[in-house]
Amino acid sequence: MKKTIAVFFGGQSVEHDVSILSGLQFLEAIDDDLYDSFPVYVAPNGCWYIGDALRSRDFYPLDETNAGQLTQVYLGLGERDYRQSRPMLDFDQKGLFGTKHLSKPFDCAVTALHGTNGEDGSFQGMMQFAGIPVAGCQTLSSAATMDKAFTKQILKSFDVPVLGHHLVRRPPKGHHIDDKLALDGMLADLGDNPWPIFVKPRSLGSSVGVSKAENAEDYIAALLKVFRLDEWAIVEPFVPNLVEYNVAVRREDGDVFTSVIERPQRASEFLDFSAKYRSGDGKGSKGGAKSAPASEGMASLNRVLNPEELTDRQIDIITTSAKKAADALMLSGSVRIDFLCDEKTGDLWLNEINTIPGSFAWYLWVDAQPPMPFTELTTKIIQEGFDLASQRLNDTSAKTGAATIFKR
Repeated sequence: MKKTIAVFFGGQSVEHDVSILSGLQFLEAIDDDLYDSFPVYVAPNGCWYIGDALRSRDFYPLDETNAGQLTQVYLGLGERDYRQSRPMLDFDQKGLFGTKHLSKPFDCAVTALHGTNGEDGSFQGMMQFAGIPVAGCQTLSSAATMDKAFTKQILKSFDVPVLGHHLVRRPPKGHHIDDKLALDGMLADLGDNPWPIFVKPRSLGSSVGVSKAENAEDYIAALLKVFRLDEWAIVEPFVPNLVEYNVAVRREDGDVFTSVIERPQRASEFLDFSAKYRSGDGKGSKGGAKSAPASEGMASLNRVLNPEELTDRQIDIITTSAKKAADALMLSGSVRIDFLCDEKTGDLWLNEINTIPGSFAWYLWVDAQPPMPFTELTTKIIQEGFDLASQRLNDTSAKTGAATIFKR
């Protein structure tokens, strides 16, 4: 019997809309000969829905006029032992003879939930608690990489080049930012004359909430912008002559593999959310059967693959650093790792790790050696999810652990 895969997307995050695109792409690419699959949409209010209408991009956004096409479901934690039976999404169905309590079974969860409440390990932890296999990065790696400051600390211990940084915490409710304290702390960490600087949320992705500050006034304004999105702001030095490079990593049989390297093309000083997801002409959308649509998500961004300007030394820094990061943070699934480069000096720094990248970074694997179509990538991601879950099947009895207190 074929396994059933539930693909979760949407979510309570500023990256809700992008998550929809990634989820639909993954659904389209799943090998129907190997798996059955269905979408699970997490609405902005946190409610979960299933229904065939969710497969169409034209269905969104959810509103009162189209909500009737869907069935609201929930994960009944505590209702059954998921380790002894298939996971279920529960729902109530009204009929002529009353309301029936029904369930929709599945075997593995794939999360395309970008950002908060999905990419940060919260969803993965819930699935792990329930004993449900989840594909992609697991709880620890998801939580660790979502925190940019924590990621830097780990990577530095593995000799991966990262930029220096300064952290600013949002003041308690009802209090104003202490401008002098915020400025003095930043100058102490980044130098007496660091301008310009970049200010961004500590735990968000997709370049959401990122600002460039040229002076103290800009800096305080940038902090206020970040504090609407996150409890912490992370401040980093500006990289002159900026060029950005990305590479994806995945794991197979214990080894870490890297994709082709891309240089996203941009019209501004850095790739903000709009440049990532609202631009592009569909170039580079290859992948064989069941490829993702060319005009959706990160796959539509204009890019140069295997940039000719990169030296052998720079390629080695990017690929070696990416593999070190994958091992240090126990990454799984298809993960995109972003680098910053000073084009004049050639210096490189690992900037960010995206455990659930837009479009699952499938477009970086299509031109890898050997090439990997999106459908093959989804199969490997799903199977890895099952494998990781089986590795967690440890004996949890108090007797085995010699930790019994109550007579059994």
